[in-house]
Amino acid sequence: MPKLLTSDEAAFYIDQTLLRPDLPESSYKHWIIDNCKRKFRTLFVPPCYLPIASMLCLETDTKAGSVISFPMGFDVRRTKIQALKDLIDRGAEEIDFVVNITFLKSGNDGEFLGELKDMKGYAGTRKSVRDEPIVLKGIIECCYLTEAEKRWAVEHLAKAEIDFVKTSTGLATHGATIADVKLLSASAHGRIEVKASGGIRNRKEMELMISAGATRIGTSAGPDIIADFISMPDFDV
Repeated sequence: MPKLLTSDEAAFYIDQTLLRPDLPESSYKHWIIDNCKRKFRTLFVPPCYLPIASMLCLETDTKAGSVISFPMGFDVRRTKIQALKDLIDRGAEEIDFVVNITFLKSGNDGEFLGELKDMKGYAGTRKSVRDEPIVLKGIIECCYLTEAEKRWAVEHLAKAEIDFVKTSTGLATHGATIADVKLLSASAHGRIEVKASGGIRNRKEMELMISAGATRIGTSAGPDIIADFISMPDFDV
């Protein structure tokens, strides 16, 4: 892992995320305003707050993102495609979607791969508000899967040319683990990237995930992690 020498370099790995149902609109607006200029890679918010995030992020290097079929992945393919269209229309530059985990565990190649190809097929014909490709990340919820199922998922995500495989929603039995990130990275063979998400709350945890092969970190603790980089510039894992 290249050493993260500055807080700005660390921030570029982070998808700073807020997806809580117990907060009012005012809290989301304050959070977006506070975080959109902190140099994070992306801000992830619920679809209903995407327009304000997109508007504010467009003035910065930080991108705006949102989620589809979160956190269960049960939505039918047509519903997910419509959600994808709506998010792109609302300014999403990166989209994390939960795959159909029951199809994954069933080994249902046709339905599972068909959904992925349809998602990529639509997103691949669109550009973001910055005239850049839309980034798609498939969440496979590793805590529910065997090692063989995780490898199967990566193969299908890579075949469909989805940009990332993401470990977790952060709302299941546990989030990202070092072992899962290593397995996903090894299975990807450089074809797709790995996003580690769920339970990553400090610099040490973030650097361990990056050392294991993650190229993106999903967290709600971005400011605290960056504070660790500022306060401990010579810290090593």
